[in-house]
Amino acid sequence: MEHEINILVIEPGKPPRPARVDYSPETLAQIVGGELAMGCFLPQRVMLIYNEDASRQGLPPNRYNPFVKDCISGTFLLCGLSDEEGFCSLSPVQQAEFQRYFASPGEFMMLGADNICPSFSEYAKAASKLWDSMENGESVVLTKWGGTEAGA
Repeated sequence: MEHEINILVIEPGKPPRPARVDYSPETLAQIVGGELAMGCFLPQRVMLIYNEDASRQGLPPNRYNPFVKDCISGTFLLCGLSDEEGFCSLSPVQQAEFQRYFASPGEFMMLGADNICPSFSEYAKAASKLWDSMENGESVVLTKWGGTEAGA
């Protein structure tokens, strides 16, 4: 097993950046800022490692993951997965593919406390559903992350 592995680090509002890090749960937890949780991109055999409590900690949405139709909040990382070694370095092909895939930070809108929307059409659906459930006189807050400086 390698002592160091090549990964991609994806921080909110920034393009993915390659990094070479010590292969240890402590190092990976430090990068994502908390307890480790993970998912896998198949067939590429790429692990997505993120902070399990990112949303509860109030970390901003980072990227939309259309594979699971959900937002990833806070900093996350990508590494390879090997049958023999567990986590391993990303190959140059994997790095290039996922740098392109996560290149754009995107724009997110949070409606109330529970509805993170990765697009205006998703926001419109969530707002309509929330509107129908609200009582007279209730209000809701919209929070926006990302996008252009001029806004959308």
